Parts: sequence; C-alpha cells; structure tokens
Amino acid sequence: MLRFFERGVTDWFAKVRRRFTVSRHIMKQKKIETQKIGLVGQAPSRRGDPRKPLAGPNGQKIAQLAGMSYNELIACRRKHLNTHHIAKRGKTNAFDRAKGNIKAADVLLDWRVERIVLLGKNVARCFGFRDLPFLAEISIYGRRFLIFPHPSGTNRWWKERQNQRRARRLLQQFLRGETVPTRLRQSTRPTQIPSQLSSIKTSANGSLSQRKLMRTSRSSP
Repeated sequence: MLRFFERGVTDWFAKVRRRFTVSRHIMKQKKIETQKIGLVGQAPSRRGDPRKPLAGPNGQKIAQLAGMSYNELIACRRKHLNTHHIAKRGKTNAFDRAKGNIKAADVLLDWRVERIVLLGKNVARCFGFRDLPFLAEISIYGRRFLIFPHPSGTNRWWKERQNQRRARRLLQQFLRGETVPTRLRQSTRPTQIPSQLSSIKTSANGSLSQRKLMRTSRSSP
C-alpha cells in the first residue's frame, strides 16, 4: 500500500514538472512580429479574391501551421506572383513565370520586412532560388527566406506526417526569428541574385530584359 502511494506521488510530481516545463517554454517563445514578415504565394485559388492574397483555405492552413491567429496572418505583408487563378494545361499548372519575376522584383524593392516565406518551388525560382529543397532557409542581403511547400491539399508532400511535423516546427521558428538548426539550413547562394536583378521590364517583342540596380538594392533594406 505504501509503495502504491509513493508511486502515485512520484507520478503526480512528474506531471507537474512536465506542465511547468511546457509552460515555461511557451512563455519564452518570441511573439510573432507581423510587421517583419512577408508571405508570397503563387496565385489565388479558383474562388479566391485576387485583392486578398492568402485569405482563403490556404492562408488558414498556413496560420494553423504557424501557430498564429488568422488576424495575425492577415496583418503580414502578402502577395501572389500571378494575380489570377492558374488553370491547368495538361498535367502542369500554367504558371506565368514572366509575371512572377516582375512581382518578385516588386517585393524585393517595396517590402520592408526581415523574413519572407516563399510558398512553392515556382515562387522560389522567381526569387532566384533554384534546386533547393523545401524548408531550406537562405540569408542574403539582410533578409531571410524560407522555401515552404505550397499549402494546397493536392500537394503530395503533405501526405507524410514527418513532413507536416517538421514544416510546422521550422515555420514557427522562422516566423519568430529564431535560429534554425545548422543541419537544416541552406546557405547556398541563389543561382540568380534577386537584389541585383530587381528591376525587370518587358521589351517591345514580349521578352524579358533585366538590368542591374545596385544602387537601389543598397538603399533598400
């Protein structure tokens, strides 16, 4: 009887200690500073409003993964690289890369944020980040970028529970400005430096020409 009582007391103290540890960890977590965060998506959904990027189910999923409220998500800077829904052509989405490059340049020039989440590989490529895995973090020119999987339910990457847990953990760390463990980071420089190619204009024949704006990139944060 005495052993049973001692075991019960020991279990109770263990539960209290675990709860205290969790509470202390939550208190130590940095608050998400929405004014320092940007989210860049590919395009609005079929029923999405082009004037309200990530205001639908995809945005709600991002908010849930990030551990923030929907109002906090809406308070972040948000933009789609294509302003209208992308219809499928065969087995692939008809993403307009040329328009995406222009919008990416606008983000680099106009946004005064420290951390930018790029939703999907198409978005990452428009910023010059190619051949990098999901959840790679790149620090360049005073900003941090996180290549995040597109939140669409059709994305097979989300089928793995391990991917979901890792994405949730790293996204929350990134948004709070915490340092991602070294083994999970990517320090590789992009194949195309976006801040050096931040001005993109369409020539008369419809092709894209790019010109360097080093002075502009130096003056912008």
